[in-house]
Amino acid sequence: MQFRPSALALAMASLLPLSAFAQDVQSGDGMFSFSGYGTFGAVHNSENRADFVPTQGPEGAGYTHAWSTTPDTRLAAQVDARFTDRFSAVVQVISEYDYEGSYKPQVELAHVKYAFTPALQVRAGRFTAPIFMLSEYRKVGYAMPWVRPPVEVYDIAVSLDGADATYKFNVGDVAMSVQLAAGDADEGTFEVKDARTLALRAEFGSSTLFGSYSKTKIDAPTTPLLALYQGPLAPLAAQYAIDGDDLEFTSFGYAFDPGSWFLRGEVTRITGEDNLLAKNTNMYVSGGVRTGAFTPYMTLAQVHLDSDTSIGARDPIGVINAGLSGTNANQKSVTLGTRWDFHENLALKAEYAHVDVPTGSTGGLVNRQPGFVTGRDYDLLSISLDFVF
Repeated sequence: MQFRPSALALAMASLLPLSAFAQDVQSGDGMFSFSGYGTFGAVHNSENRADFVPTQGPEGAGYTHAWSTTPDTRLAAQVDARFTDRFSAVVQVISEYDYEGSYKPQVELAHVKYAFTPALQVRAGRFTAPIFMLSEYRKVGYAMPWVRPPVEVYDIAVSLDGADATYKFNVGDVAMSVQLAAGDADEGTFEVKDARTLALRAEFGSSTLFGSYSKTKIDAPTTPLLALYQGPLAPLAAQYAIDGDDLEFTSFGYAFDPGSWFLRGEVTRITGEDNLLAKNTNMYVSGGVRTGAFTPYMTLAQVHLDSDTSIGARDPIGVINAGLSGTNANQKSVTLGTRWDFHENLALKAEYAHVDVPTGSTGGLVNRQPGFVTGRDYDLLSISLDFVF
């Protein structure tokens, strides 16, 4: 099993000064408060010629290590500052496995917020892009029933550097909120530029409705092999390179949670220009029952590729066809799991997922090795300990 004890321990140690600072100021006038969250998780992948990596990182569970802690393990510390009743600030530092293969702490949140009225507030700095129903706490394992959000939908995690505004109001018994956000992000493997998001949320009774629409420009490293396309083939390479291309993201979600049980689901769609970036329609539906300290649940999820996997004879060199084929992550999954709240602020979770992979699909696996066969089903077994403080 892969624990990377030295790297993770060093990252955790680097967060201790933030904790000590917050504890010192908490003993003063109460202007500052300290909190945090974390997950210690491990996942096993039955496919041994490729890795399961939910959102980022060069390695994961499968080929690199049959059991790996890198996909889910993280630790975050947060300081909240309330300067006045209207003016506040947040700084959150997180240590998690990143695209460079390290646990080096990163600033996840760093923004100031001003409430012009109880209904209208604005933020400036680094904040979570409001593209999903669970965007604000997508990394807080304790806040969710599952080991991780369904990866078929929650396959990206973006913090924007920019500003947003949220307006809350009531329509009868319905509590509404409208959020406008704009900013940029550098996620290492790709850059998001001029992102603009409109998110709507409605809460009534035990129900929550959510919808969002985003439009952005995206830059991503394109294989140097595209340089092989010279002369009359150069325009083809330019078309499929991901260089400031427009991308649109749409999300719709619904949740019903009366307390003793829950049912929730989301559908997302990525559209944009013809390039080497996959265009998908993704969805999940999940339900569970809370019985005492236990919450057994079941999740059904799907990834459906909407873009081409080949341009055929238009590509005589074959690099573009290979790249398009590699974006085929079509899959369906069934997940069974349970959550055990065995102690205050602590939850132990275990889940089993069977991933049905159709012919030609990579099943969303990365770090694929010689001998990897597309279209082959695989199984995931995950355990995690989630906590907040």
